[in-house]
Amino acid sequence: MNNHRITKLLKIIFFFPVYILLIGNILADSYFTVENIEVKLDFDKDRDIRNLAIEKAQGQAIIELSEKLLSPNDYKIFKKNISKESFSYLVESIEFIDEVITENFYRGVFNINFNPYKVREYYVSRSFIFSEVKSKEVKVFINLNKKESFFILNNIWNTKWTETQSAENTLDLDINTLNDSHYDNLSLDSFLRGDFDHSELIKDFSNIILIWVEPKLISNGNIEFEIISKIIINNKNSILRSTYVEEYNIYKDNMLDSTINDLNQEILLYWVKATSQEVDRFKYKFNFNFNSLNEWVSLRNSFEKIGLISNYRILSFNLNNIEGVIEFHGDSNKFELVLSQNNIQPVNLGEYYTIQVLK
Repeated sequence: MNNHRITKLLKIIFFFPVYILLIGNILADSYFTVENIEVKLDFDKDRDIRNLAIEKAQGQAIIELSEKLLSPNDYKIFKKNISKESFSYLVESIEFIDEVITENFYRGVFNINFNPYKVREYYVSRSFIFSEVKSKEVKVFINLNKKESFFILNNIWNTKWTETQSAENTLDLDINTLNDSHYDNLSLDSFLRGDFDHSELIKDFSNIILIWVEPKLISNGNIEFEIISKIIINNKNSILRSTYVEEYNIYKDNMLDSTINDLNQEILLYWVKATSQEVDRFKYKFNFNFNSLNEWVSLRNSFEKIGLISNYRILSFNLNNIEGVIEFHGDSNKFELVLSQNNIQPVNLGEYYTIQVLK
């Protein structure tokens, strides 16, 4: 590049209006921060290219955030109707990560930090069901029945399931498949009771998902999957029954993709409903015993990170005990579940909860 072109580019960079807030790592750990949004645009010196990139980055970021927070059905509605909407008013700050400017293109990478209160108000105003509770690890055990007749199908099924999981998912699912020959005689009833041997099987069945898959060849070369899922979250269980039909072609790259995606969405919907914000606020009395003030400070910090806790107040305080009231957007089942996901164990004693902080 000759000196004339370098000088021209330096002038372009110098006269850009500076809009980006260089915030450092503020809110970097927030559940409402979307990181590494990359935007690339054709360069045009007559347009405010950086602000155009920021606007586009905000739109991409709210889509990623909403995919994480909204129920699957509401996310589809949201994504269908956002084309002309600006989301800058939901943004608290923008963190500049990288930028490249040439005579041909502009490329920027941003972290977008959304304001939690404004995002919640936005969802509530549209009656969207949402949850900002990311799960702890949930063990999932999947058994495709009749493996001896569907050997290749079973391998494809197991591979596809493990490929769908990501650390970024709202539901942190630890997928375990059953393959060994001694599972051949496993019945549906014994499977749903957890009556089988597996190296990853846990004794505590308070949070676990069991998925039984019954494949059956039907007409026109298709295969039908009857699926029974037992979902146990915080000792509350539910049975989901689903039926899917797919073309039985083991050479199709996308075989089973839609079935597994739909089943994942069903499970996610169950989680979102179980941990979503309710319009009504309930008050729960609590009692907390502690050995040092630092324990109370830790609990208080946890309270303030939980979006469903709208308020809490202290009724009495002494050297080793606190009594108080928590205002929470949800019933007792939701209250116990959400606190447990934040390493707080509430024990229901009728008139009040005793609270323990888990290590």
